[in-house]
Amino acid sequence: MPAGTNDWNVTQRPATDSDLELIYQIYCDCLGAYIVQTWGAWDGTAQRKRFDEVTRAEDHCILVMDGSPIGCVCVKTSETEIRLVRLSILPPFQNHGIGSEILRGILAQADNRKLPVRLRVLRVNPAQRLYERHGFQICEESETHYTMVRALQNPLPNPPPEYRERE
Repeated sequence: MPAGTNDWNVTQRPATDSDLELIYQIYCDCLGAYIVQTWGAWDGTAQRKRFDEVTRAEDHCILVMDGSPIGCVCVKTSETEIRLVRLSILPPFQNHGIGSEILRGILAQADNRKLPVRLRVLRVNPAQRLYERHGFQICEESETHYTMVRALQNPLPNPPPEYRERE
């Protein structure tokens, strides 16, 4: 196994419209408790409406291990930055290095493109510590969220093949 990888055999596949229900369930499982902690109640109708308004399957990849989905990731790239919209790992698979592995791949792409990476995280979400470990710093705060950015880094001369962008 290449240096820096973990023992988990996690692959990514592009999401399709048939994955939208799966992505919503992953969202609920991963963020539901933090949403309740932040706003005091879970309003399933409002959550679903907002999810349907802002979520497009084609922006996501499904994270798969041993043939089963374990999370999803949504990354949007512009000329000025890479935005990590969603990195959700189902709770039984959290704290095993999978999120770090996915994040390292995103950061390698950003370094090669010479772009900063930006994200928003709920203030109560412990994932903030993961992002800090990977060089993200808080650049904006609201009552409910932190906006974090990992500034432009020196590009890697030759990133590992698993981190190169899909052709």
